Amino acid sequence: MRRRLSALVMVGVLFTPGLAALAAEAATPQPAPEEAPPPPKRDAFRRYLVARGNDFLDIFNLKLALSDDMSFLINARATRAAQIGFGRFSGTKVGFEGTSAGIYGEGRTEVGLSVFYWAWIGRKTSPAGINEDAQKTNRFFGRVDDIKAAPTYREFYDANRPWHTFGLSFALPFMPGIEAEFNPAEAVDFFLSLLNARGVRVPPPFQKVDTIPKGERVPMPGCIRWHGQEDFEQYD
Repeated sequence: MRRRLSALVMVGVLFTPGLAALAAEAATPQPAPEEAPPPPKRDAFRRYLVARGNDFLDIFNLKLALSDDMSFLINARATRAAQIGFGRFSGTKVGFEGTSAGIYGEGRTEVGLSVFYWAWIGRKTSPAGINEDAQKTNRFFGRVDDIKAAPTYREFYDANRPWHTFGLSFALPFMPGIEAEFNPAEAVDFFLSLLNARGVRVPPPFQKVDTIPKGERVPMPGCIRWHGQEDFEQYD
């Protein structure tokens, strides 16, 4: 009897540390197993949807104009050949140019009819006021300190409107205004982009040009954004 009791005591001494270790290991929270990366096909499909969504947004420009001066401006156009406008604007704009979004100050003067249209525009902002796409494409940058000081403006080539666009803009003294534009070339590009095939998109690729006076790079009017095929874009 005494020998059996001694054996049981020895077994308890030998196995108690092991059992305690097993219990401690079981009580310790185990890290969750790492999630397997998504299948390549699913990731490619997600990128395709994002690119097509951006191509769709490129069709439209929409901005709210907040005048902080005695501003009066109106412009209506159905391509550059059929447009009329006149006036001046000084204030702040909030809105979108395709996938570019931001808040910026703007000074603008323009007047004309059809192809005989003269426009000057200057913009100023900071990187904190715009999203990454606007900063990348330099859409909302500009320098203008005084709307009356025309020589300091940057000319954005017919106010940076591509010749084929449709749009309407107006601004009233100390009242909210609006600037809206529809780009049919981007609309065509969106439908072609659904095929996601090289060689069927609408040229030209996105690129920048110098402003007048020189020294600032701005998007060339009429450029088409090829989301998902950014290797065609030229930023130098």
